[in-house]
This record gives sequence, structure tokens and C-alpha cells, in this order.
Amino acid sequence: MRGKSKNTGIVPCHIGVDLLGSDIPPNELLQEMLLFCKELSTSVTLTLFGTAALFGKTRPPTVNVFFHVVKEVITMDDAPLTAIRRKKDSSLCIGMRLLKEGYLQAFISAGNTGALMGCARLQLPALHHVERPALLTLLPTRHKEIAVLDVGANTSYKAKHLIQFAAMGVAYQRSRDVKIPIVGLLNIGSEAKKGTPELQKVYNQLLAGSKKSSSSYAFVGNIEGRDVFHGEIDVLVTDGFTGNVFLKTAEGIAAVILDELESSPLEECSPHMKGILAELRLRLHYAEYPGALLCGVDGIVIKCHGNSSPQSFVHSVTTAKRLVQHAFLEQVRKELKNK
Repeated sequence: MRGKSKNTGIVPCHIGVDLLGSDIPPNELLQEMLLFCKELSTSVTLTLFGTAALFGKTRPPTVNVFFHVVKEVITMDDAPLTAIRRKKDSSLCIGMRLLKEGYLQAFISAGNTGALMGCARLQLPALHHVERPALLTLLPTRHKEIAVLDVGANTSYKAKHLIQFAAMGVAYQRSRDVKIPIVGLLNIGSEAKKGTPELQKVYNQLLAGSKKSSSSYAFVGNIEGRDVFHGEIDVLVTDGFTGNVFLKTAEGIAAVILDELESSPLEECSPHMKGILAELRLRLHYAEYPGALLCGVDGIVIKCHGNSSPQSFVHSVTTAKRLVQHAFLEQVRKELKNK
């Protein structure tokens, strides 16, 4: 499955989708994925993980879609480490094992975050030069989507960890055809001396790296939270605690704005304003965005929100396909090697 198609030059990929363990009813996820499968490229194979009761008498709609029946489910209430030790026949553990064995090239789940990350770290080797994996997510801004990492995998950090996060964020954006990603460091002020001693080290190292003639990114310095949404950067680097608070705050504000928009009678708006409101609704529905990518392990693992919409899974499959076909892991290795 890893080689290029002889006829098209497109890299075929096999993606696993865990339908269990999230806040979304599994039958809703199954129905959404079955509709999506009808439009699936022949270069993509999907394996859907679920129980026998979930699949029932349903049959895969195309030859490149498979159902994998599992006996156990890791729930949101399960203790992560206990669950991955005791529920080895769960969709999450089996999917991660198949990713390790190379049967899958990507795995997507909205299940227990701690269990997913713990299983990934146990099953998949860390990429060389990466001491801690990070969660990367896309955030809509005024002009474009930016990659933010870490958004929850690490609550403590050293400067070297954030340097590694920056390299992974650069590789991610380059996989999206951003030639020279612009990197910013989330901080309490734009001046070089702002923030903790560790953040000041990160500032100096990223600045020095961006000045090299062979550099694959441009560093614009510290970015305050209010300025992130101007959309003038491509990668926002931060630690997992700060990043998670920043992301959840942004999502909460977006939800308030959407609630106000939903209560506004569209029939009283001009056609131009109706278009603007419709676009805002589309861009601010974070529950429909692709899941967060676990960067730093030797495999493509995407964690969707527990309350994601089924459409988020579709977008995550599209993201996983792009990452596989653009050799994301190889790009990460290349970026890290240059650090």
C-alpha cells in the first residue's frame, strides 16, 4: 500500500476510522461515512471499526471499504492506561496496532484522548529528535488557517520541545503547499525579552534558525493572543497548557458569535450580508474542522473532538489522505534533522 500507483503516480493510502468511544452516536458516524464512501477516490481504502451490533446487516458500499468488527470499546470514562492494558480488543487498540504493522497509513478516532495518546506512544516509535509528541490543530483566522501546536499533549515543557513543535508545524504547513511557512511564538508581548526564560530561549533559537540560508521557514517573533486571528502567520508555537486554554477560549468565543448569528433573521438581511453570515457560520463551526494531529510519532494519528460532527470525520479522512500522499512524516524527519 505504500508505493505509488503505476498508472496515476498517486500514493494509495489505507485509513482506519474508529466509530466508537466518542460522544457521537456510532450509527450516525457510520451513516455519514457510508455516504462519504460513495465519493471515495480509488486511491483510498477505508477500514471502519465498530461492533457487530453497529454494522448489523449493513455491507460495505464499495470494494475499497472494509468493516472491522471489534469486541470491546474504550469509553470516555475509562482510565486511559488501565483501558489500553485491559481492552486490547478495543477499536482504539486494534487500530493503533494495525497502524504500527503498516496495514494502515493513518488512524482517526474521537475516543478517549488519554487512551489514544497513551496507546500511540506505546505502539508507535517516536520520530528521531522528538522527545514529546504534540497535538496540532488548524485554526481559522481572517485570511487563512493556521497550525497551532501544542494544544494539549504537554502541560510542561523545555525550550527544545517547542523548537521541535515548530519543526513539526512547518512540515505540516509545507504538506499543505505553503512553501515558506511563517512561524510565530505565542507570548504575553511582542518584545524579544517577554515571557519566561524558556520562551526567550525559543525566541532566540527560532530567530537564529530562520536566518540560515537553508531555512525552510520565516520567524516573525512573539505573537500576542489577540493578534493571532489577523492571519499573518502559518504556524503558532506554544506549550500544551497555554495552547489548550487559548484554543478552548477561541472556540467558546466562536460559539457565542455563532449563537448570535443563528438568532438573527436572515430574511431581514441584504443578499450581500446573507453571504457573509453564511461564510462565517461555515468558518467558525470548529466541530466540523478536522481533528488534531498527534505529531512526533511514526504514524499519522488524528484525534477528533469528542463532540465533533460526523462531518469532522470526513474532513479528517481528507486530511489524512493529504498527509500520506504528501509524505508528511518524511517532511517532519527532514525538518527535525535540520534543527
